[in-house]
Amino acid sequence: MKKLLQKWRDVSIKTKSSILVGIMIASMWALVAYEMMQFRDFSRKSDVIMNDYIEITGFMDAFSEENVWLEAYIRPALDVDRNYRLAGEETDRRMELLRPDLAADRREEYVLKRAICNAMEHYRETQVVFLNTGRSGDAFIQRYFSLKSQAAYIDGYTRELLNSCMERGGEQWQEIETANNLNSRRFSGFLVGATVLMIVILLILTRSVLRPLEDLGGAADHISAGRYDAPPLEVRGNDELGRAARSFNLMQTEIRRTIHALEKQAEMEKSLLEKEVEAAQMQHKLQEGRFAQLQSQINPHFLFNTLSTIAALAREEGAPLSEDLVLRLSSFFRYSLESDEKVVPLGREIQLLRDYMELQETRYGDRITMEVRSDPALEDVPVPKFILQPLVENAILHGLRQCTEGGCIRVRSRRDRTGNIVITVTDNGCGFDTSRLGAAAAGERRSVGLKNIAERMEYSGGRLDVCSVPGVGTCARITVGGGTDHDQDPGGRG
Repeated sequence: MKKLLQKWRDVSIKTKSSILVGIMIASMWALVAYEMMQFRDFSRKSDVIMNDYIEITGFMDAFSEENVWLEAYIRPALDVDRNYRLAGEETDRRMELLRPDLAADRREEYVLKRAICNAMEHYRETQVVFLNTGRSGDAFIQRYFSLKSQAAYIDGYTRELLNSCMERGGEQWQEIETANNLNSRRFSGFLVGATVLMIVILLILTRSVLRPLEDLGGAADHISAGRYDAPPLEVRGNDELGRAARSFNLMQTEIRRTIHALEKQAEMEKSLLEKEVEAAQMQHKLQEGRFAQLQSQINPHFLFNTLSTIAALAREEGAPLSEDLVLRLSSFFRYSLESDEKVVPLGREIQLLRDYMELQETRYGDRITMEVRSDPALEDVPVPKFILQPLVENAILHGLRQCTEGGCIRVRSRRDRTGNIVITVTDNGCGFDTSRLGAAAAGERRSVGLKNIAERMEYSGGRLDVCSVPGVGTCARITVGGGTDHDQDPGGRG
């Protein structure tokens, strides 16, 4: 059944339509042919009854006419003989049509027809004798009454035959009526069957042609409305509609793929445009920053020149300590004014750290000391500018400022087993909770300074890790290079 259904679906629409229309036309012609056959059978049976009735009544009319001319024959008049003979010939002709047929007639009718034929033969013999007898005398009268008597018998037999024919006709009419009723029921059944068949054909036509067309039209409406994610059409066969549905599904897939590609491209272009706008904004901010930096360099330059003048006066006045402090402060400002340098050797960064600590030791005295142990082989290693001084300044301001004595800051630089440069700045100050470092206020210098160093180290391929224990101290670890120790707490990136 499934194979037959699949073959039907694969047949072309033209073939399907031809088959279905052919079945409908054949059904209609079958009904018409059946009705015509029934009508012909009815006409044939009716003709048989009517022919028998016409034959009998025709004979009766002809024989009655002959008897009328017999009455006229016994009264002399012109053309009586001729008309009487013509009436007899007409009766004989009618009699020939009434000849008995053993195969076609019923027994009773056959017997009556046989009796009529025999009576007519005897009647004709008597009639010949009557016509050859003169029209006067007792013999003529006797022959006349003999003919009248025989005519009465013949008329009686004929009426009996007519009654029998009418009875048979009534029976046949009943049979015809019964057959007609049966045929009517059969015709009604055939009509119902033909109607059901046409309904089935219309259903098949609807499922095979109209419904796929409707689905195709609905899918086209979805596409025109911009709904490209509608489910694909069901491909029911390999006919024209099946191939159209398959092609439509392929077109829908291609349109959906193209739309998604265009949407993705639009998103990428939008993202690229946003990045370009962001880059333009950053460039604008950078230019503003550079302009502000150039403006800010005016006062430091003036301060640097003033400090150089103060150092020269201290040297002339014989104050070497003042001269040394002023020169270190001047060197510190000179280092900070070199804005074009983003990366400096590690040795120069450590030298700046020593100058800074000389200035701080003048202020704090023996309360705070600094130990620097650096591998000389690492002095030329490039590091981001100003990564050590802010760490030492944080250690002094937030860890050792309240210390009355014994404050110590240790700076170490070395190369670890992975080849990275590791610089540690350790103090024995009050320490702090590193979990609160990221939540520090925006204006707090520790958070801002550590965040700035962490970002610059990350940009340069390194990292900053801060570990602190309240009441014990703080250790800031800078890793320069690709390899980093992830066991340290990264919370200090701020």
